[in-house]
Amino acid sequence: MTHEINSPGKINLTLRITGIRSDGMHNIASLFMRLPALEKLTLGIRSEDNGGKDLVRVHGQRIKDRNILQAVLEVARKKDPNMPPIIVDIWKQVPPGSGLGAGSGNAAALASWLSRDLGVRFSVEELVGIGSDVPFLFRGGDLSWMTGAGEKPLHRINGVAGLFRVVIAIPGWSCSTPVMYRRADGFYRKEGWKYCEEEACEEALGILGPLKRRRRVGLLPNDFLPVLLAMHPGYRSLFEAAENSGALAWGISGSGSAFFCLFNRENGDASPLGLFEEADFVRKILVLG
Repeated sequence: MTHEINSPGKINLTLRITGIRSDGMHNIASLFMRLPALEKLTLGIRSEDNGGKDLVRVHGQRIKDRNILQAVLEVARKKDPNMPPIIVDIWKQVPPGSGLGAGSGNAAALASWLSRDLGVRFSVEELVGIGSDVPFLFRGGDLSWMTGAGEKPLHRINGVAGLFRVVIAIPGWSCSTPVMYRRADGFYRKEGWKYCEEEACEEALGILGPLKRRRRVGLLPNDFLPVLLAMHPGYRSLFEAAENSGALAWGISGSGSAFFCLFNRENGDASPLGLFEEADFVRKILVLG
């Protein structure tokens, strides 16, 4: 028997870099919004004679590096050596380097299924070891205020994400998170990071209030934004398209590359699919909600 489950992703409604830790990782303060059905996984017990080996197959894209699901299965097998061999098919929609947490969502979806159906329990530390976005995507919730490297939930907010239709434009370039952090280090070296954690939280709450009332807030704050604009000025045309379309808010997720807009879900006559048709660098558009 196979099971088809949704694999979540995320966008960052706000993202501030608040410092660098002793281990070299950056601390952030970010309002994460869950995208509950970004991709799909098909899962099941592998019944054929295979020497007890798991099988992970990817459809729609080629994954160059080691797949994150292998890390999930390795952690699971250490906890339960008698776990039966698993077969996983991933139906990819999101290119890597998009800042949407699609790979982490794949890992969270698999870990959730292993926990629910096979009784494998994952600690927060184990999930963080797989990926810093995995704990948020594993535990659910509409929005969460996250700190640390993005793995520490301080406040969960439900009943908000369902208010919006999310339109995502994925450009033809990808963004390596380590590279983008190095570029951000260079950009902010003289003046330092703009916000501490407390200030970033106040900023996010000031944005969340109007969004809950479905009022326009415009361009959302992200400390990677000036770096990305210097590299790819074409983002400005997406900002303009979003503003002219009646979007409530827009911004870039994570360290890039994906651009997103939030629309009032009750406005059924909005036609977000035509937003980016003049931007020839956009390779994929997703409409969620």
